[in-house]
Formats: sequence, C-alpha cells, structure tokens
Amino acid sequence: MQFDQNKLTGIHLLESTIGIELEVLENEYQELPLDDGTVNSSHKIVFQITEEEPDLSAIGVLFCLALISFTYAAPRGYSFNDFIPDEEYNLGYFVEGLHFQQGVLRHEADYVSGRCVKTDITFELGGIVTISTRNRGRGADRWMLHLQGKKHIQTV
Repeated sequence: MQFDQNKLTGIHLLESTIGIELEVLENEYQELPLDDGTVNSSHKIVFQITEEEPDLSAIGVLFCLALISFTYAAPRGYSFNDFIPDEEYNLGYFVEGLHFQQGVLRHEADYVSGRCVKTDITFELGGIVTISTRNRGRGADRWMLHLQGKKHIQTV
C-alpha cells in the first residue's frame, strides 16, 4: 500500500511533535454576552517549549495545533454550505494559513472547508507559542493535552 506524500509528511510532523515538553505561561479565557442572548468567547494560551532547541519544533507545533483546531471545528451559519464531513486536514490548508511577519512565524485560519476554525497560532524565536481562538470555548485547553501526548479523560 502506497501513501500519499502529503499524508506521510503530515504523519512525520505529528510523530516528531506529539509529546513535546512545554510550560504554560498564560491561559486567559473571556466570554462576552451579546444582546441576542448568545455569547462570544476568546481564549489565549501562551506556552514555552522547554526542549533543548525549541525553534526546531516550529513547523511541527504549528501543524499539529492547526490540525487539532481543524479536527475539533464545526460548521457555523452559512459555512454549512461548504462543509465536507469527512474532509481531512492537509498540507495545502496548512501552507495557505502560514506566513512570516515581523520576525514571527504565524498560522491563521478563519473558515477552512466549511469549519469555523477561528484560530491564530504564533511561534516566536526561542519557542514561545501563542494560541488565540474566537468562539471556540475552552477547547484549546484540550489541544494542549493532545500536543503533550496526554489523554483527555471525560467523566461519563
């Protein structure tokens, strides 16, 4: 069985990144009630990669977090029209959101394949990573566990 090269590259990035050692420096969550009874939320997590050479992890960390964000995203409003239920995150989606700005490597995603991703991730020199989400609740807390290779346990 032969794998697609894009899929193999994604798998390699995951294998080389999951289980990374890090320290959470900041975890802020805010909710803003709206007049129509709905709530807008924002979540910001800042962490430091504590590996010996943290900058070597930049692409892997950005890819893993972007993949996790996509995986847990759902359609919202009009985006149902573009939603593909079994769509897999791929390197094309990743590269599309990737850019280098003012000395910082960034990945930004708003709507991807009909999913309300609303996630920005920055990787600063020295391994400081910031995840910022909008209207995703506290989901990024779970993403941190996945990035560290820990299992997320829920009460039943």
